[in-house]
Amino acid sequence: MRRALLIVILAALGCDREMASMMEGGPMDGGRPDVLVGMPDGMMPDFGPLDAEPPDVDPPDADPNALRVNHMQVRGTNNSYHTNTNPFDLEFRDYYHLPISEQAGEQGIRFFDFDLDPDRDAGLVLEPRVSDALDIETICGTWFTCLFELDLWMDENPQHALIVFFIAESYRFNTRPGLFFQLDDLERYAVDALGRERILSPADVRRDHPTLREAIRQRGWPAVEQTQGKVMLVLNDWAEARAHYLEHGGNDPDDRLLFLIGDPDQADDPDTGDEVVFSFEPEFDGDPWYFETDPTELDRMRELAAAGYLVHGVSDDPQMIADLQAAGAHFIATRYPDDVFGEIPPVGPVACNPVTRLDDCDPAEFEAVR
Repeated sequence: MRRALLIVILAALGCDREMASMMEGGPMDGGRPDVLVGMPDGMMPDFGPLDAEPPDVDPPDADPNALRVNHMQVRGTNNSYHTNTNPFDLEFRDYYHLPISEQAGEQGIRFFDFDLDPDRDAGLVLEPRVSDALDIETICGTWFTCLFELDLWMDENPQHALIVFFIAESYRFNTRPGLFFQLDDLERYAVDALGRERILSPADVRRDHPTLREAIRQRGWPAVEQTQGKVMLVLNDWAEARAHYLEHGGNDPDDRLLFLIGDPDQADDPDTGDEVVFSFEPEFDGDPWYFETDPTELDRMRELAAAGYLVHGVSDDPQMIADLQAAGAHFIATRYPDDVFGEIPPVGPVACNPVTRLDDCDPAEFEAVR
């Protein structure tokens, strides 16, 4: 019903090409389809409230020895929307990613990284942090169409392992006066494209504990079998967008759909009890080729993973990828997945995390994808 309603709305807007591509479940053909251009407020399909009751992700009788989310290790892409449109022939921008559905299916990607530019006319348009001129096109246009394409793949593979999205504000958040990061709209787009039942929220993990960290310590992450077919959304921002979300969009912790990224240097601060995901992505230091998690951070990454937190690292170097794997990174992102990850193993794209794994961990149990 949800897919049929979306297709009817897109068709009514004259989006025949994009609609046909979506119905086939195939790749978008690049550029900016902007299927929501000109859509007035209120025309977005509404499939129910954000706080609709989701299925119980961890019933009281769950096996305490079950495989859990933090026992996994998955491959990811950085700037997952990037296509090789490079008008200035800049070598460090010379890479591209497959359409979202092909990343998930052919490359086994279970971690996606998105930069979003809030645009009230065209939906949440994907933009790079560097400059519009450097990424004038993306592989799927708007946030909504990217998620809808993934939704079609999820329909065909309902037992996939948990998919994680890191979502960052566009660089223009700080340079466009009067434009607010509409994080409540971001949540609404995710619910409309995927369905609330497919989104793992902080409240699903927190349950009856006062903070997420307390829940992780006392109960642990949800069991893998209870999170198959779901998506986890993480706000990858420590500054303005985060403050805006906490003040305006996420002031009721029970209604939040976005997990908050944590600063590894403050992971022991008792006042940050709802931060259970930590990123070791390097700061841009003027060298566009420098894209490696600092190797001196590997020990800290291993400590946080062992403590039950989820950790993220990035690299384009095969040796560093191996070091991130050994350090227990749960999400390992790269710009060149075919070069550094290789073929999907016969048992699937998810590995047992070497730091947190159970003794009898079987990677084949993490998901069953056709």
